[in-house]
Amino acid sequence: MAGRIAPPFERPPFDRQYRHHRKEIRMKWIAAATLLLAPALAFAQSGTCPELSDPSLKWGERQGANYTICYLELPSSLGAGSGLGVYLGQRSFKPGKKARAEKGTVGTQAVTWFKKATVNNARPYSRETQINLPGAKPKSKVKVYVWIDASSQEQLDEAFGLSKQIAVQ
Repeated sequence: MAGRIAPPFERPPFDRQYRHHRKEIRMKWIAAATLLLAPALAFAQSGTCPELSDPSLKWGERQGANYTICYLELPSSLGAGSGLGVYLGQRSFKPGKKARAEKGTVGTQAVTWFKKATVNNARPYSRETQINLPGAKPKSKVKVYVWIDASSQEQLDEAFGLSKQIAVQ
């Protein structure tokens, strides 16, 4: 087709080298981000419960269609329904700003704990938080939500201690 005019969205041939260079940079960036996020996402992507630094503690685990719930009863109050839980799934957690309670850590991650709403305020010391995975915008859609069910300050302190043992980096 002689005299054909190229549409404005076609790029000239010299752009191929530039596009190839950009693709290489993008691939290197993805590889670096993957290496940095791998430790933090390891348990979230596999859908299994995170490791605890105390080998005597064991998670109770429940698998759903697109989520995993891990639950650990507090050693001081077995059978009382007090404990620490981790949710790995795609539902998001949006606490009210007025529910902010205290700063703390889960594993090595700094978090803000929020007061967890319970029926008739039956567990006034219950807390919840979401762990923000490293990176500006991780590709993973998996959310890591942690909660504590406690009915006394002693149980809350015990659960805070256990939350520091969760292997999240």
